[in-house]
Amino acid sequence: MPEAAAASFVIPPRTDDWWARRLLAALLLLSVAVACFTKTTYDSGDSIAHYLFARYAFEHPENFLHSWAKPVYVLLTVLPAQAGFRGIMLFNCGAVALAAWAAYRLARRLELPWPWLAIVFTYAAPDYFRAQFSGLTEPLFSTVLVCAAALTAGRRVGWGTVLVSFLPLVRSEGFLMLGVWLVYLALTQQWRHLPKLGIGFVVFSLIGGLFYHDFWWMFTRNAYPYKAARYGSGELLHFVVSTPKVIGWALTGLFAAGIGAKVLLWLRPCQRQRPAAFRRELFLVYGNVFVYGAAHSLFWWLGIFASFGMIRVLNGIVPLMALVALHGLDALSRQLHRPALRNYAATLVVLAVAIYPLTGARNGFRWRTDFQQLPDQRLTEQAARWIDQTYPAGNPPIAFEHPLVALALEADPFDKAQRHHIEKLNPAQPLPSGSLVVWDDWFAVMEGGTQLKHLSESPAYRLRWQGSVPRDARHPEDGTYHMAVFEKR
Repeated sequence: MPEAAAASFVIPPRTDDWWARRLLAALLLLSVAVACFTKTTYDSGDSIAHYLFARYAFEHPENFLHSWAKPVYVLLTVLPAQAGFRGIMLFNCGAVALAAWAAYRLARRLELPWPWLAIVFTYAAPDYFRAQFSGLTEPLFSTVLVCAAALTAGRRVGWGTVLVSFLPLVRSEGFLMLGVWLVYLALTQQWRHLPKLGIGFVVFSLIGGLFYHDFWWMFTRNAYPYKAARYGSGELLHFVVSTPKVIGWALTGLFAAGIGAKVLLWLRPCQRQRPAAFRRELFLVYGNVFVYGAAHSLFWWLGIFASFGMIRVLNGIVPLMALVALHGLDALSRQLHRPALRNYAATLVVLAVAIYPLTGARNGFRWRTDFQQLPDQRLTEQAARWIDQTYPAGNPPIAFEHPLVALALEADPFDKAQRHHIEKLNPAQPLPSGSLVVWDDWFAVMEGGTQLKHLSESPAYRLRWQGSVPRDARHPEDGTYHMAVFEKR
């Protein structure tokens, strides 16, 4: 099976960049328009928490070196975050556009057919598109990863290696990607670039060493313990079967075809027309996808490293998955020998990929919810309005765990004089009289370890406000979000 194709609907090479730039510009403008009007924050936990770390980094410089917040992420988002949450959204829109462009450039360097489709496939992944409108680290991780792969696949191996060395400072999975680069550089005998894999670690270890007086702070202050029982575990194939929830069914089919085609080429070396290109694609695209996906599958199955089985983490490799899908489209189209029929079939598949997210079908865009306020966001804003109206002269010290509370109250969650953690509510560390406790039925329980009855039955607290909203208005049987505000006597 050849590795490249020239189907009749391929754009002539001299116009590839012209078409790709305009296609990317249109999709970026679409993303920016959605960012300006959407009411969603993607999720109400990590998305908000990452934003808060960046938003208040100037007031609390230690945020720049926080293990969970990720130093490179905070460093790059601190200025956009000063414009509010939409500033973070716009930053992620730019990151996704850069990732799509890098995927296109990588497709060209790997001589894949129809490289401009890498842009279409990247934006057509429903959950990746939604993740733009969040404060999550996955979009930036995907950008750094695919840019490093594009540089390494070209004539800038050194720069690609330096860039990937900073990937662990965006998300912890970056340490695994360093292993992929190490093996690739060793097998291709590019020994002089191997030391560059340590540049990011050394730079931030030295900076953090000055602050923490600990050169190994990335490990000693690691935010992800080996065992965290409260997060549980699950099926080994959880992320495999959940792939359609991230990239949609149409792209999943092409992605599976791309994996199958690559396995066949791996088993049949005689059919490889360009061994060097095959090796680059095998490691820089498939290797990264496999290592990333396998690691998360094992972490969730074994219940280690605080894995919670959240499928959104797959967004970190979506641009590379788009290239696998592009290879799959090529492989499927080659099963049709008549050029006209091949062209017609490939065009239909591409249209299906592009249109699928818009149909409202399962795993596509859920128009009633995806771009609207989250239910617990509405509830938190109700609680915040009550607090602001009840304490017009200024809010008292507040204990809470839900990140949305800080967003709704525009409160600095790192100000230890004003913000307290629910998990620390005990006689040894009593709250000042008149302080408030904002309890919710998820974060206060999971992160704070505090059930509602612990507060409602305690003589030290009195209930001042409470409310609830349906988790899903279309399915009342799914229960409600509950929030309560207590005052310390």
